[in-house]
Amino acid sequence: FTTGAAGGLQPAPLTAPAAGNAGPQAPGCGRFEAQLCAMYERVAVAGKPDAEARELLERRSPSAVGDRIKVPTLIVQGQDDSLFPLDQADAMARTIEANGAPVSVDWAAGGHDGGMRESGRVEARVTQWFDRYLKGDEGAGTGPAFRVSRSGGLDSTDGLVKLRGASGDRYPGLTSSPREVPLTGREQTFANPAGGAPPALSSLPGIGGQLASLGAGLALDFPGQNARFESAPLSEELRVTGTPTLTLNVRSTAADGAAVLFGKVYDVGPDGRQQVLPGQLVAPVRVEDAGQGRSVRLRLPAIDHSVQAGHRLRVVVAATDLGYASPAAPASYTVSAQGPLAVPVADGVRTAAAGLPSWVWWLPLGALALAAGLLGVRRTGGGRGAVRAGAAQPEPALADVPLDITGLTKRYAKARDRYAVRDLSFRVEKGQVLGLLGPNGAGKTTTLRMLMGLIAPDAGEVRVFGHPIRPGAPVLSRVGAFVEGAGFLPHLTGRANLELYWQATGRPAEDAHLAEALEIAGLGDALERAVRTYSQGMRQRLAIAQAMLGMPDLLILDEPTNGLDPPQIREMRDVMIRYAAGGRTVIVSSHLLSEVEQSCTHLVVMDRGRLVRAGEVAEITGGGNTLLVAVERPVDGVTVEKVAALEGVASAVAGDGGILVRLDGATPAALIAELVRLDVPVSAVGPHRRLEDAFLTLIGGTA
Repeated sequence: FTTGAAGGLQPAPLTAPAAGNAGPQAPGCGRFEAQLCAMYERVAVAGKPDAEARELLERRSPSAVGDRIKVPTLIVQGQDDSLFPLDQADAMARTIEANGAPVSVDWAAGGHDGGMRESGRVEARVTQWFDRYLKGDEGAGTGPAFRVSRSGGLDSTDGLVKLRGASGDRYPGLTSSPREVPLTGREQTFANPAGGAPPALSSLPGIGGQLASLGAGLALDFPGQNARFESAPLSEELRVTGTPTLTLNVRSTAADGAAVLFGKVYDVGPDGRQQVLPGQLVAPVRVEDAGQGRSVRLRLPAIDHSVQAGHRLRVVVAATDLGYASPAAPASYTVSAQGPLAVPVADGVRTAAAGLPSWVWWLPLGALALAAGLLGVRRTGGGRGAVRAGAAQPEPALADVPLDITGLTKRYAKARDRYAVRDLSFRVEKGQVLGLLGPNGAGKTTTLRMLMGLIAPDAGEVRVFGHPIRPGAPVLSRVGAFVEGAGFLPHLTGRANLELYWQATGRPAEDAHLAEALEIAGLGDALERAVRTYSQGMRQRLAIAQAMLGMPDLLILDEPTNGLDPPQIREMRDVMIRYAAGGRTVIVSSHLLSEVEQSCTHLVVMDRGRLVRAGEVAEITGGGNTLLVAVERPVDGVTVEKVAALEGVASAVAGDGGILVRLDGATPAALIAELVRLDVPVSAVGPHRRLEDAFLTLIGGTA
């Protein structure tokens, strides 16, 4: 709603009401009709829609005009989309097909939770569809009646997710060719906590699908807040295409007799630890009149996912989920599974075996030639977002180098001649604590995001231990990162938070090195206390410990001392130094120059996206032409002006402990002689070793 309101929630000008509108716009409604705005505000306060809201929404919904759509329709729906799931595409397809219109359905990779990852293929198909049905070009291909993009794993050369197309000559719907999978699990009672908190985690709204596509999806279910039902290990691979369904018996102690549940199906590995939530999707369901028990058919999220032989299916029915509102009043739900899980397999859908990418196989010959030409350009041009056949292989000579950046460049998306990072190159060795410095807008955060594989560079490359960084690159498991504002569950202890975080990664518990990380973080007995009792400094150290789980060889810390008082900052400094002392490497981005000077061994100074200086801290602070003239007693402004006017002196300013003099041709010996002539009470002259002044000298006026 905020996005749709013009200018966010700024008051809109009062205008004459549009036809059918209830009146002038209210402040904050933007371009929304007053009737819709009032309905939204009423429902947002109540937490659920009333009868009037339901009637209005249904009247404005596409379902209200579905029986009037009789033109050829191509429906493209993202598979990783918790806002518009695949069952919406299914409802459209069934409605329009009933009108006798030609319909094709395309399940594309991506969605609102991570962006459309194959927009080029989708645009090409839409163009073909329009050529056929708007231009009337009888030779234009329209593609199969049903197509779905399937992950082919990670490319071994560049770490990018490979996609393959599967298709069928008819749209199978969501429950085609169901296969029954028996489940075990007794009747279970669990709680909806007061306030609906803490909620289970199925995805991070807006990016959950993107995480899933990179193999980095997270899922977290709290004990006592869900029921679980599990299959035996599968004897053969099972390809799920559609909506698994399961009959449940539900009882609720809520005052209104209702139960709000969230269903999801996991793919669980042979050891039981690694589990994948396909698409990071969850199905919400509200069961009315469940006070005395009620049978309900649970429709789990529609997915296309392959479950390997030896894996199991796990159905979880939870009381809460981060992506949805749930009742605030505490209640308990009792749930039992009635029969097997029905899994659709869509036997008529076949995966393309062609060597070309899946998005070109169905195009007509003319378009196929164009697609092949585009592929040639992308494979050789190496431009932005290119998928290169000859992508860089691991470099054995850099196998022991934690970080090597060469020619790294990133332009601003809407300004092709402006650069966030430009031709940046530097190297970080083992055991170093490297400070990444620069004024606001220097490109530090963009550099760190490219380093962690979150965004792709326009040119240049990042190598970690010789491996090129791409989204999902396996070498990223050797990198730990702390970003300001780590989210902890306040009612749990520090130890429980760390253990749950590590469980969510799916890696074995013995790989966490929990004791070692905690020793470095130095939390002591506070580890067994609830996080809500922690000071800001303790939360920061817990966040550092979380980043150190698994003892990554390269640790990235972005502003780790934010919000800390001086004693806490000193403790954080000790944490970084102790971590690097074991032969590991730390990169820290910070605005506290005095702390960087005391904790870092090396520096990289950036300005306007470029490298200004790189080297050891002592080299950068001790070099140059700036001297500190210590004086026995304070000197007046006239004396400082006389020093500044000396030949070979560029500037002189009074500072802490004396006069800061920047030479421009004069030697230190000549300067001392002139100071004595001016009766300046000199007690010592030496290189000025404060990082702050060296930093300001390096970046000039941009500070």
